[in-house]
Amino acid sequence: MDENEFYGRVRQYDNVLFLCHKNADADSFGSAYALMRLFGGTVGVEDGLSAIAEALAERLSVSVAIRPDPSKYGLTVVVDASSMVQAGYERLDRCAVIDHHEPGDLVGACLFSFTRRASSTAELVFGVYEKNGAHVDAEVAFALLLAILTDTGHFRYAQPGTFDAVAKILRDGRIELSSVMDFLAQAPADISSRIAMLKAASRLSLTREGDYLLVTSKVSSFGAQAAASLVGLGADVAFVGSELDGEVRISGRVRRGVELDLAALLNEIGKTYGGSGGGHTAAAGLVIKCPVDIDKVLKACVEAAVRRLTAAQAPPRSPGHCP
Repeated sequence: MDENEFYGRVRQYDNVLFLCHKNADADSFGSAYALMRLFGGTVGVEDGLSAIAEALAERLSVSVAIRPDPSKYGLTVVVDASSMVQAGYERLDRCAVIDHHEPGDLVGACLFSFTRRASSTAELVFGVYEKNGAHVDAEVAFALLLAILTDTGHFRYAQPGTFDAVAKILRDGRIELSSVMDFLAQAPADISSRIAMLKAASRLSLTREGDYLLVTSKVSSFGAQAAASLVGLGADVAFVGSELDGEVRISGRVRRGVELDLAALLNEIGKTYGGSGGGHTAAAGLVIKCPVDIDKVLKACVEAAVRRLTAAQAPPRSPGHCP
């Protein structure tokens, strides 16, 4: 499905819910907001927004539906999520997906989907605007640019097409990129997130494999931020686990330059433990809803990472070489 087909299909429905993934980040919320502005409807999320997304919602004066009932909407478009677990619902009727990750179980469960590998879902949303001649005003441009900026790590993980999209959004929205960067710099830091990062550092377990440093830790929340902070401290690979209401979550991060596909790795681990994993190559997550030993899962993540890293380092065999 391309941008025109997605636009045409969504236009067939009234009262559309644009559902962000759990603990929606700026890419999920910003993309959902832009879609809501294009089609009308409601932005919703199962639990809540991240600190950055909440600050953006306040700036845009947008009311977000918390734990909305999808049955009350003509169509639910899941934004920036590849699995039902990430959406936060066990079942969704009359749903669609727009997402930049590797496709997960949502694609098969929904009526139609627009998925494409990109640096952010916001780039796909902008493509829907552009291909259908829709106007991008200053507020939509701000939301899309903040989404792209945060999801690419301030452009560190951006693909070539990302910069083309950013240039067009700046031109069409008639805003300065500096205004988005200033907003991000002034966004309030969540003290709970800072505490989680410090606790993760104090509880970490270190594994050394050759020149690679792999760490694991556990926190009660903010696992993604904690994993990123451990990589910032010097880890090559970090896995941080958390448990809440019988649900196990693993967040993984990889230092730039380390050849390890975390999305594929956590998807593999997820299948082993009856969960669902996915995300980006260098930043991914795993959710397991059935009872499981979190330490056992973290150990399995490290072992899988070591296997993949050592396999990548192994020299090719010369012709005629015997094992």
